[in-house]
Amino acid sequence: MIEFKQIDQQKQISLEVFQQQQWIAARDLIKGLAHEIKNPLGGLRGAAQLLNKELDEEQQEYTEMIIEQADRLTNLVDRLLGPNQLPQIESHNIHSVLEKVCQVVNFSHEQTIELKRDYDPSIPAIKCDQEKIQQAVLNIVNNAIQAISANNKITLKTRIASNKTINGKQVKLAVKISIIDDGPGIPVEIQDTLFYPMVSGRTNGTGLGLSISQTLINQR
Repeated sequence: MIEFKQIDQQKQISLEVFQQQQWIAARDLIKGLAHEIKNPLGGLRGAAQLLNKELDEEQQEYTEMIIEQADRLTNLVDRLLGPNQLPQIESHNIHSVLEKVCQVVNFSHEQTIELKRDYDPSIPAIKCDQEKIQQAVLNIVNNAIQAISANNKITLKTRIASNKTINGKQVKLAVKISIIDDGPGIPVEIQDTLFYPMVSGRTNGTGLGLSISQTLINQR
């Protein structure tokens, strides 16, 4: 007797678990490096401030540049360290959260981006941290905006998903938020590592937006 069993789901679960473990390892490595960088940066900035008081106005231009660049790098390091606040879980309408994202995007981007809604009105209120969900979705939408051309569209879609495995745990019912754009798509070579820190498909990208989104979602 020969028995056939479909193993696509098991393979997908194994792949997701492996990718999650790799992402955690990459995130922890980056955070460790960021901590090591931040301390000397503070000393460098403090020394430049003290030196700035001893120089004449013409020479202060150089120390002011050091302070400015130290502040820029400190901001980058803070983003690498990611959010450290515990989630504030409350009951929210997910569509109200997404509408706040749409409002921010419309106010902050000059280029004409069409935001389409494809909401499932039957989705009940869910327990989540609305600020973290909003920031995670906003990061992904901004990432999509940078990849598409003016007058292109981004669709926010919500659906109920059943019997899903999330981070190795079986979930009977979940809300699935899809962010769909009509841009060129994700380069094949970074699809498996897209949410890792410092991975970006753009030459001037920092690769932090999606990594922070992943961190926010995993805090749930």
